[in-house]
Formats: sequence, structure tokens, C-alpha cells
Amino acid sequence: MEINEIKDSLAEEGYCIFEGLLDSQEAERLDGIARSIMESMGSAYISLEGSLNEIPELAPLCTHPLILEIAEAVLGEGYFLANNAALKWCKPGTPAGNLHADWPTRGALAADPSSLFPPWNGLQVFWMLTDSTPENGATRIVPFSHLTQRGPSRDSYPQEMPVTGKKGTVFVYHNGLWHRSGANTTTDQHRMLANVYYMPAVLYRGPTAWPLIKREVYETFSPRLQELTARSAEI
Repeated sequence: MEINEIKDSLAEEGYCIFEGLLDSQEAERLDGIARSIMESMGSAYISLEGSLNEIPELAPLCTHPLILEIAEAVLGEGYFLANNAALKWCKPGTPAGNLHADWPTRGALAADPSSLFPPWNGLQVFWMLTDSTPENGATRIVPFSHLTQRGPSRDSYPQEMPVTGKKGTVFVYHNGLWHRSGANTTTDQHRMLANVYYMPAVLYRGPTAWPLIKREVYETFSPRLQELTARSAEI
């Protein structure tokens, strides 16, 4: 798929899926590291923010050439990595999450239901470190919902669908797309995602929105990743 086709799909449907962007063995390795760190954090759904501090091995995901090409195409020059990466672990028995749009769309709606943002104010990327299935908690979305430029007004829509894929698949979506974590109805399967969030240069949520990257970790990054994470690093 050419970059213009990707850009059109993101603008219209609100998402794109890329199979095999990450080697399946590397996905397994990162999943294993993540679980070893997160095991004691809870028994259901766990979101580990600031994951680059805990697992610097996630750094190559943040600078994948295709993802950066997409980010520049939709966000423009000067975009940055907003959230210091995160891991999303859906364990067996986890109930479904609440349907929502991501910040700033969600924050704007809470403050002023009539407020609108420009068409692009963020690009979310989910790397599937395990298979994502309807049964194990695959992310569920409402296609085209980003076009409303607001959050959902109820918790159920007939167009809602799961985003499925084999480990190594990448799900890229407009940050205003309505989505939720699906229920994990299995007894023996988990779902792990690595989340990277890119924002245009004109937006900034402040230094306390997500955990800052430790200086000693930041100094190990490639020059490109240091550029992308400069706003998120400890001084």
C-alpha cells in the first residue's frame, strides 16, 4: 500500500492494519519481557505507562520507518512521541473496557461538548505482541467515528468491530477513533499490545501527563528517537 493510500484510509475509515511488520519471534520476546515485569501488577487489564524506562528494547518500534513515514504524512513535520510508550495487557477473564476517544478529543468533549479540533491531532499505534482475537480481548473500534470529532455519547454502536491479527501485526488509528479493549473470555490466552502515541508539534499535554523517560535511558536512544522524545525526557 502506498503512503497516499494509507493516508486516505486513515482519513476516511480512521485506521489501517499492517500484517507482519514485526518479526513474530521478536514479538514473542518482547511479550515475555513485558509479562515478567507486569505479572505482579494486577489480575485483569494492566496498562504500564512509561514502558521505555522498563523495557528499552521497545525503542525500535518507536522509529520503524513505515510508521514514521505515516506520522509525518498525517501530522506534518515536527511531530513527537507523546506517551513514552505503554504496554496493554489483557489477561483471561478481563471484562471489556469503556468506549472512548483518546486525548485531546476526549478532554475537549469533557470540557466543552461543542469544541472541535483540527482533523489530525494524534496518531495511535498498537503493536500486537501476541495474537489479537475476538476471544482474548482484541481492541474494538467504531469505524468512521473519528469524523464526528467528539467522543461517543453512548457505550454501544452496531458498527463496533474487533481488530484482529497475528503477533507482529500493527494497528494504526486516528486518535479520535472510538475504541475500547475487548473482553477476554478465555481461560488460558492473554493479549499484549505495545502502544506508541505520536502528536503534532502544535499540541502538548505537559510534562506530567505521562511518565518521563529517565535520562540514562534517553541517552541510549538513537539520535532520531531522542528528537522524538525530547519533550518526554527528564532534564
